[in-house]
Amino acid sequence: MDSTLILVKTDKGIDEVKHRSFGLPQTLRALLIMADGSISMAGLLTRTAQIPKVEESIEWLVREGFIESVSPSGRRTAPSASPAVVSGGANGQALAPKQALIAISRELLGADAPKVLQRLTEAGESLSELNAAVERCHKFIKLTIDEKKAEQFLKACQSLLAEAR
Repeated sequence: MDSTLILVKTDKGIDEVKHRSFGLPQTLRALLIMADGSISMAGLLTRTAQIPKVEESIEWLVREGFIESVSPSGRRTAPSASPAVVSGGANGQALAPKQALIAISRELLGADAPKVLQRLTEAGESLSELNAAVERCHKFIKLTIDEKKAEQFLKACQSLLAEAR
């Protein structure tokens, strides 16, 4: 799996974290919790170097639909032995930067995401419009939700948009 990929929880992963619906073992659950939309595969591997077979565990979480990987360019990817395969929406289309920003926002903000999601949804598709929307959302998150989450949001979104250029 590409070490630059950003890891985010899917709806299934969020359900597991909130309700322990699938009864994952503690090691897998810890990895799932760390996949917060602001950490890359390399960052997660660095933080969990003491855990045996951690890369295989992450790949299992992806295969089973608990997490997904979003490339810094905003494309959802699936792990494979060859270069990453783009697996965007239902038609197999690549995930647009705007949609990747929305996925990161959902993951990072959880129940606090609706107003941020609305701002991102209403933004245009150009990178300059998305950058402006990210800045507005960053300010909103910082003032109304949490400063640390605001900084995580800004860092993850700016990285994604920089790669989309």
